[in-house]
Amino acid sequence: IGSLFAGHLAQVADVSVLTRREDHAEALNREGLRVTGRSDLHARVTASADPDAIEPFDLGIVATKANGLDSAATALEGRFPDALVMTTLNGLGAEEVVRGHGEWPIVSAVTFMSGTKHSDTEVEYVLDTPTWMGPYEDTPLERVEEVGDLVRQSGLEAEVFPDLRPAQWSKLIFNATVNGVAKRKFASINPTTG
Repeated sequence: IGSLFAGHLAQVADVSVLTRREDHAEALNREGLRVTGRSDLHARVTASADPDAIEPFDLGIVATKANGLDSAATALEGRFPDALVMTTLNGLGAEEVVRGHGEWPIVSAVTFMSGTKHSDTEVEYVLDTPTWMGPYEDTPLERVEEVGDLVRQSGLEAEVFPDLRPAQWSKLIFNATVNGVAKRKFASINPTTG
């Protein structure tokens, strides 16, 4: 999801990418970011695994899996005081995690958009549905509308709501009913019988 946002937004704005791995950042700086599938574009981005090497930005999009959210928010902590931060994770509570690391104005977002990562520098855009977004806490709705406009200018779909909670619950319920539940097999060893 982060690559889809970065590749599209780089068509209308300067984009920096904060990666977890330095070799990923080096590959993006060397090769750029390729988006195939529903879009066909090549984007130049500036990437680093070091948050101190990222230039100040107006909008930061946190697009991680849930288990990477706290470390991503920690990387932003104490930095980029003038930024607006948008969370784009499934489920509930991402905003609270980010808020625990800084006082940025926050945009809540969920997306059904999907992609398939082929490499560190190429993602296939598979499902082109809107990203739903709304204000968190006292972030003005006008700021969220500006983000929605920017996302649409980049070629992606976006819908802005004054209250995102119904959309967040809708996505959570969708994921809970559609995504399969994995079965686990457990082995039990009785110490008395071996």
